[in-house]
Amino acid sequence: MKAILLSSAAVVALTFSASAADMALKAPPMAPPVPAFSWTGCYLGAHVGGASMKSTFSDFEGGYFGNNDNGVGAVAGGQLGCNYQIGMFVLGLEGEGYWSGVKQTFDYGYIGSLYSTETKNKYNFDVAARIGVAFDRVLAYGKIGWVWGQFDFNAGYSSGGGFSNYSGDTMLNGLLLGLGVEYALTNNWTVKAEYNYLNFGSKGMDLTYCDNGGCLSGYTFSGSADMHIGKIGINYKFGGDAPVMARY
Repeated sequence: MKAILLSSAAVVALTFSASAADMALKAPPMAPPVPAFSWTGCYLGAHVGGASMKSTFSDFEGGYFGNNDNGVGAVAGGQLGCNYQIGMFVLGLEGEGYWSGVKQTFDYGYIGSLYSTETKNKYNFDVAARIGVAFDRVLAYGKIGWVWGQFDFNAGYSSGGGFSNYSGDTMLNGLLLGLGVEYALTNNWTVKAEYNYLNFGSKGMDLTYCDNGGCLSGYTFSGSADMHIGKIGINYKFGGDAPVMARY
């Protein structure tokens, strides 16, 4: 009888040990999902950069006042926009306004005479749609939109004490194309680097003509320009949805 009791106790002990071993081999409970960064929301920011420009302006009788030299200068301004994230894709709308110090000049002198032209881009503003792909805190995007820019045009000729000059200004507009990458430093602050190509279409404008005898207005000319801009910027993101929950 004693032997039977001892044998039963041994069987129970072995069964309990096997059950405990099975429990120890079970996977630990799944960790809660980790919040991922969401690009959804609106933002306000600033940027600085540099640009190059080519421009021409001419009268409608064949007079040409352009040149093939590149003008260069700095740009600085701000941007305001909103994004909405759907999975990895981010759709957005952005508006910008910025001062421009880009100036294109050309001087040509010969036998006591000097011919010169100057085009200045004073400021630009644009509205563009953005579409990008998000890799958590990194956003690679492209943009397409429309840009408006204020330009001053001047052309002068001097020889033997006499001079003549055409001057005027106009607002040109055209296509904007861009590529960029943005990185979220925190849940609110992001930094970006961006390239823009601006193709301002041709537009008629009135210039004033001056020489030694005085000035006359009403001369109709056509002006055009295109620009390449590289810039870096910072944005403050506010509002928007709660962070997206990453899935395993």
